[in-house]
Amino acid sequence: MKDVLHEISEELDQLNTLEEAVDVAIKLEEDGRAYYLKKAESMQNPAARELYTFLAGEEKKHAEMLRKFLNGDMKAAHAEHHFPDFTPSLTQEFSDKKLEEIGILLAALRFEYKSEYFYMELGKRATKPEQKEFFEKIAAAERGHYRLIDEMLQNATEFRMQT
Repeated sequence: MKDVLHEISEELDQLNTLEEAVDVAIKLEEDGRAYYLKKAESMQNPAARELYTFLAGEEKKHAEMLRKFLNGDMKAAHAEHHFPDFTPSLTQEFSDKKLEEIGILLAALRFEYKSEYFYMELGKRATKPEQKEFFEKIAAAERGHYRLIDEMLQNATEFRMQT
């Protein structure tokens, strides 16, 4: 099995233009949003449901930023990213489907890690400083999502990933 990050680099190598890469990024964000919305509907735990709803909204924002970028708005990623305080929700015990919920959190964690790497790679391949900055800002937002999910995993399992 290939390393996911290696696969991303190979996929980017096959694209001819930055616009094609941004189209792939928009699809990635839309797929992420659909995944999070689906999982939010199935969560019995309010903390997990709240997190997935929040992440779905973030993915929607990212897709909108990318569309603006395609239309020449290099400042689209300059929006502030404010993460809600999930601390009160994190103190609640996960439902009787705890292992399923943890599995979904791990999948979300992997998705956010993959997304961050994707945007960092786009930043490295950008030809203009403002393009590089745009992708680095989206990558930073994805890193924030990763850390948020990691906090939920830590609370649910008393285990912390190395971040």
